[in-house]
Amino acid sequence: MVNNNYAIQKLIDEGYEFKSKQYIEEGLELFKKEMGGFVVFFIALFGVFMVLSYVLGNYSGFITNLIQPALIGGALLFANDVLMNRKPDFNRFFDGFKFFLPLLLLSIVTSVLVLIGLIFLIIPGIYLSVSFSLSNMLVVFLGYDFWSAMEISRNIVSKNWWDFFKFFLILFLINLGGVLACGVGVIFTAPATLCMTYCAFEDIVGGAIRKYNIPEIPEQPIDENE
Repeated sequence: MVNNNYAIQKLIDEGYEFKSKQYIEEGLELFKKEMGGFVVFFIALFGVFMVLSYVLGNYSGFITNLIQPALIGGALLFANDVLMNRKPDFNRFFDGFKFFLPLLLLSIVTSVLVLIGLIFLIIPGIYLSVSFSLSNMLVVFLGYDFWSAMEISRNIVSKNWWDFFKFFLILFLINLGGVLACGVGVIFTAPATLCMTYCAFEDIVGGAIRKYNIPEIPEQPIDENE
C-alpha cells in the first residue's frame, strides 16, 4: 500500500513543472484512442439533459446537478482505463456513481464557495474555481473525502496557479469553439478537454505518487512482556 499523503505532501513542498502543451497533446491522443466511446457517451449525456429540460422544465437543473458529478467521474475512470491500455467497457462511464455522495458534496460545496467569490469580487471566485479543479480526481482515484480533496487540490494548484489558469482558459476556448460550431462540436471538445485535464492530474499527482512510492509501515504490536 502506498502512502499517498506522504507523496502529495512532498509534491506540495517541492513543487512541480506544469507542462501545458504536453497535457493538451496527450489528452488529444487519449481521446482519439477511444473517440467512439467518448462521443457516444457525451451524445447520450447531452441527450438525456435535453430530454430532462423538455420534460421537467425549470426543475431539470436539479436532476442535472445531482447526477452530473458522478457521470463526469465515470468519464475520468474511462479515460484512466484508456491510458493504462485496458480495453474499457462502456459501463465504466457509470462507475462514477460508486462515488456519488462525496462527488455530490464536492460539487455543492465548491459551487457555493465559487459563487460567493464571484458575487463579492469575482476574482476570488475565479481563484477558487481553478484551485478546486483537481478535487474530483482526488476523490475518484485516491479516495479522499470531499473536504480533504478540496484542500489538497488548492494546495497543489496554488504552486502553479497561473499555469493552471492559462491551461483552463485554453480548454474553455476549445469548448467555446465547439459550441460555436453549431453546437455539434462540443460532443468532441468536451471529452477531449476532459482527457487533457486528466492527463494533467496523472502527470502531476500520479507522477508524484510514483516518484515518492513509500510503502506504509504497519504499526508493530507492543510486546507487554518486554
